[in-house]
Amino acid sequence: MTEESHLTNLIELNGIKLTPVIEFFPTDFSRQDRKMPDGGAACTEWEPYWKSCLADSGVKGLNPIERGSCYVATSEITAEQLARALPVFLEDCGGLAELHDADSRPILSGGLALSAYRHGILVLPTCCSDLSNLESWQTAAGYTGLSWEMLWIGHPWLSVKFQQPWLVLSDLHESDDPEARWMVDPADLRNAITAAEEELNRFKEQLAQVLTGLGFVGNATQVAAALSGFRSAESNP
Repeated sequence: MTEESHLTNLIELNGIKLTPVIEFFPTDFSRQDRKMPDGGAACTEWEPYWKSCLADSGVKGLNPIERGSCYVATSEITAEQLARALPVFLEDCGGLAELHDADSRPILSGGLALSAYRHGILVLPTCCSDLSNLESWQTAAGYTGLSWEMLWIGHPWLSVKFQQPWLVLSDLHESDDPEARWMVDPADLRNAITAAEEELNRFKEQLAQVLTGLGFVGNATQVAAALSGFRSAESNP
């Protein structure tokens, strides 16, 4: 099969967007003994269950980016909602007090949701992904290799390769044999990454204000940068 005929089998994506999202896993927020709905996120009972669990911790009014998802766009989270959610996010690392220790700071779970004009959401972050996933997309946008290269979004993950003039994206996989699925203009992907980075910077500033409001004493901007996945943030508060 020639490269040209191979490309004709792919879906061309236009108007692509990368939306920063945070994971709100329901059992982390639940304070009651609720049974997870049979059928999981695919059933109609999932969203009421999800919202009830979040409400246990005072987080109300959020909507998932997609039905059945636990991911919420950072742009849709108010300061009040974030102030309620942040202590829950930080429970496993010891709470606000432990944020002074750079080694104890988590990166908020989530990543970037890929969507495209007329296609809607195509890919959500997968298991073990976090907001630092922006770096993986930045690397992918500049990739010019002819062989597959991992695009980490968690597991399963995507892979990417360059096929002039397109960047080819695989379907989700965990094998060594990715299946090509989409093709995108690298310039369009770079524009989507720039917009995502701008949103993450806005969210970082919002997060810094929330940290201060919760009583964190230290360099809130620096800590917020680390939580938001900006690895270049200095290690000391």
